[in-house]
Amino acid sequence: MTFKLKKLALATSVVLSAFMLQACNDADTAANQNQQQTAPVAKAEKVEMKSLETKVIYLDRRMLPPGAVLNVTLEDVSLADAPSTTITSESMDVAGAPPYPVTLDYDAAKIQDKHRYSLRATIKVGDELVMTSTTSIDPFATDAKQPIEIKLDRVAHQAPEETAATGLAGQPWELVTLAGETVKPGADGNMAFIQFDMDKKSAYGFSGCNNFQGTFETSNGTLTMGPAASTRKMCMDGMELEKAFLASVPTYASYVIVDNVLTVKDKQGKEVATFKTGN
Repeated sequence: MTFKLKKLALATSVVLSAFMLQACNDADTAANQNQQQTAPVAKAEKVEMKSLETKVIYLDRRMLPPGAVLNVTLEDVSLADAPSTTITSESMDVAGAPPYPVTLDYDAAKIQDKHRYSLRATIKVGDELVMTSTTSIDPFATDAKQPIEIKLDRVAHQAPEETAATGLAGQPWELVTLAGETVKPGADGNMAFIQFDMDKKSAYGFSGCNNFQGTFETSNGTLTMGPAASTRKMCMDGMELEKAFLASVPTYASYVIVDNVLTVKDKQGKEVATFKTGN
């Protein structure tokens, strides 16, 4: 009799343990489900679309070739030592005379108060750049009025039969202005200059006191250069000019040649320097 009671008690204990284990599992499951139900749901990023109305013009009276494509871009140009970031862009086939109205839709949430922005426009035929804007245009400036006018300049191309005087390479370019200021002669009365070697992709010249040399890349009106290396001579005159001249070289982004005058601009379209050649 005692043995049967012990077996009954053992069986009862096993059953109770099973019920308690099941209850714990059910409680854990319910807790997990409750956590899943009450977990915050990630909110989708807010998109606030706005529009910029632009009007693209050019003063060149020549007609555009067939297949011309206009591209207008809103860019973040806040970082001087890094490529611009495209916020939005719009392309369209163009024919006939300007103006060309273009509407740019952009996400206002991507526009930050302390950043700088600029509108840029180009016209290409295939991969060839025909026209480009050369002036920085802030569409969010307090005095900006829509439609915002973007002026294009025709890109100079050097044909094989053209003389060296009409192209970038071959002749020395004497520095005339730097940051809008007229340049005076440097050491020994010599003018600063730069010369481009297209075969070696190297540029060299005189910066006011020392000689310098660097590399460059150019294509369809663009011009980029790395920091220039120079000799280390000390001069009584020309050192201030040299410092400013060499510091400006890495900011080159585009160029245009008109009547033997080379104008170099930065990526915001601001004039950096002008040069002239007597050839």
